[in-house]
Amino acid sequence: MNKITFIGMAGCGKSTLGRALSNKIGIECIDTDVLIEQKFNQSLEELKKDKGYKFVRLAEEGIILNLNNNSHIISTGGSAIYSDKSMKYLSSFTEVIYISVPLKVIKKRIGSGQERGLAAPIGTPIEDVYLERMPLYEKWAQSTLDGTLPIDELVNLIALRVLGDEN
Repeated sequence: MNKITFIGMAGCGKSTLGRALSNKIGIECIDTDVLIEQKFNQSLEELKKDKGYKFVRLAEEGIILNLNNNSHIISTGGSAIYSDKSMKYLSSFTEVIYISVPLKVIKKRIGSGQERGLAAPIGTPIEDVYLERMPLYEKWAQSTLDGTLPIDELVNLIALRVLGDEN
């Protein structure tokens, strides 16, 4: 069985896809944003306001580095790609899949993104965050999927990859 990690912008569908895939194949999906919120008992947005966006990024790095390599489906926060340590670790035991979605679709899905705990300086336009992160997603991606495809289609594509010959 193959192990996978989803990376991509907020609103690209990492969490939705992880949950849907988990439901289809019966393998737990770990969502690092949820783990951060549980650990600190705050939403990402509250954490960002209280402690700053860099704290959120460091918290995610800590969560990722403490995942065991038995994790099969991992949905990361959009800023995971800022940590070389995190990405090297995830790449060592999972296939890193970039869920690519055009900026105009991201903007439709999340607006400015600031209400979602986007780990970027307060007031940074979503366009700037997108342009800054694109090269990092592409750098770390071992494969890329079109996040504008219907969720069922993406789940089926990835289920074949995760289950491999067991299907």
